[in-house]
Amino acid sequence: MKEKQSLEVTPSPHTAEAKAFIEQIRTLRAAIPRLKPEGPRDAKAMAPRASVDQEFVEAAGAAMQASELLDGSSPTTADALRDATAFALAYQAALTEGKAFVRALTHTLRAAKATAGGHALNIYALAQRLVKEENGAELVPHVENMRRKLKNGRRKAISEPAPDPSTKTAPKQ
Repeated sequence: MKEKQSLEVTPSPHTAEAKAFIEQIRTLRAAIPRLKPEGPRDAKAMAPRASVDQEFVEAAGAAMQASELLDGSSPTTADALRDATAFALAYQAALTEGKAFVRALTHTLRAAKATAGGHALNIYALAQRLVKEENGAELVPHVENMRRKLKNGRRKAISEPAPDPSTKTAPKQ
């Protein structure tokens, strides 16, 4: 038989790796100029202005340069308009890469959970078989515990409502 491992809880090596990775993400966040966290109403409030065509923005900048009156009464400059557009265009590729990374990380974590879940289901099935054997009595509380946790962890399927017995269908001819 295999030797039983001690029950000492040792920290996962993944915890330190994940903490170091999170620090790298924070360093990346700090490296992006103008990075702002999104407020609760920001997306909705900015949507109409963010969807303005870039050619329109350029036309507004050209109008500012052509008119001292417009240039003097505006809170911005043509150069600031162009800079904001250039910033958005330059970092769009980073956004695409970030989204791809998030999708890959999400899939990786789901795959790790699926691997652990699959092994746990196999262990449960094996324990159910072993509990029926002569020397399997020690597994009974573990099988019952796993059964309870498996039952509690599964979502109940939404079933179709039963037909109303008071309604009658036309007889078949």
